[in-house]
Amino acid sequence: MPASTPVRVAIAIAALVAMLGGYWWWSNPGRGVHRLLSDVASTLSHDEPEADLRSITAVAALQAHLTPDVSVDIGRSSTPLRGRQEVIAMVARLRASSSMMRVQFFDPDIQFSDDSSGTTRVTVQVTTRGAGGEEVAAAHVVSFALVRADGRWQIASARILPEDASL
Repeated sequence: MPASTPVRVAIAIAALVAMLGGYWWWSNPGRGVHRLLSDVASTLSHDEPEADLRSITAVAALQAHLTPDVSVDIGRSSTPLRGRQEVIAMVARLRASSSMMRVQFFDPDIQFSDDSSGTTRVTVQVTTRGAGGEEVAAAHVVSFALVRADGRWQIASARILPEDASL
């Protein structure tokens, strides 16, 4: 039986390393931000104009991802959206009026100030349907200010950066 002792020790060490790696992965704040971005992209994406219960449910889920005083600045001399309800109303109008939209986030650069705040700059690709039915894609760099409240990350502000801004 002495030969099996090193094997048992090796298995115990491997199990400990796996548990520590799993804990690090599970508690990593970047994981929460990636989930936030994925949920927001899913909420904004749709395959046809929607004004039904499915749309209402998707838009209502957006509330958990926005702070009450969120601000969204889309630039181009547009008035920034202020407050969770104004942003949600705009998303509901967008889902009801646009024929199709797919939103994808690429290459987020996540920076944390502390355990409860951070920022991310991310490339957002928005694909819509043109007048002739063809898909039209546009990419923008967006900066998000993030806060952690009630154990989850939320968007405090979002701003489309000028086209000459680089990651």
